[in-house]
Amino acid sequence: MTDTMLPTQSRIPSIGRLLADQIGYQARLLASGRAITIGIGFPIILLIASHQSHTHTTDADVAQYAVFGLTLTAWNTYGVRLVASREAGILKRWWATPLPRWCYFLGRILATVAVATVAGAATVAAGVLLYNTHLTVSGALGALIAFVLGSFAWAATATALTAVIPTIEAAAPTFLVTYFPVIIISGVFGAISEPHWLATIASYLPAKPLSHAVGIALGHTSGHTWLPARDLVVLAAWAIAGIAIAVVTFRWEPHRPAQRRSARPSRQTSPTHAGSTAATTTPMPFGATTPSHA
Repeated sequence: MTDTMLPTQSRIPSIGRLLADQIGYQARLLASGRAITIGIGFPIILLIASHQSHTHTTDADVAQYAVFGLTLTAWNTYGVRLVASREAGILKRWWATPLPRWCYFLGRILATVAVATVAGAATVAAGVLLYNTHLTVSGALGALIAFVLGSFAWAATATALTAVIPTIEAAAPTFLVTYFPVIIISGVFGAISEPHWLATIASYLPAKPLSHAVGIALGHTSGHTWLPARDLVVLAAWAIAGIAIAVVTFRWEPHRPAQRRSARPSRQTSPTHAGSTAATTTPMPFGATTPSHA
């Protein structure tokens, strides 16, 4: 009797399923760390502390601290974790899987957008609960759109920046040095005395347009602008530029500094073996790499 073997065909999940799974996986990783606690808790603490020195907390104040929590997550947390994954060889292993590369990175960025949006929304919720910030349905929707577009712009730009960061030790200082000057001159921590040209530069960076757009959305009333078009255009430009640069410059493999090998000691052969080409190899430690021979 002949047994008939029916080959089983493994089904490859659809692109939509792969992307959804990747977003969920990356979001769980990002939300499980201490970073999400900082992204939510730190801005709320600063909002409460700033209210002690002000008689009234405005919509702009709530928007500024909401943007602070969002950008902490979408820039510092996301960027440092991405460099750490690359230097640990995780990205290289993902690159070898059947998962499309664009699907991996889009999933990772969209997961960051989701977590960063939650961080910004938590500060807005604190403003509504603690300081009676008036929030309409249209205002909430406008703030949500600004949060999503702004966090995408910051995460995309952070992806592009990782190409010039060689080690995990340099990741956190680099992201902080490029983060706080932008946040400060953009007035996220409050208005500062700055020259006109510096204020003009800040208006083209992704922090000030985001903060302004969220403030306009939270204070929206009938008959007024819902979301400023210029702010949305600036954020969209940063998102597109960040993705375009990342596509060209991103590295999947860890940076390995080039190190010169020490010269091998010359071997001394006995007269009886002077003409022999065979050489006795010395034992090498486990995990070491034997030198290649031409």
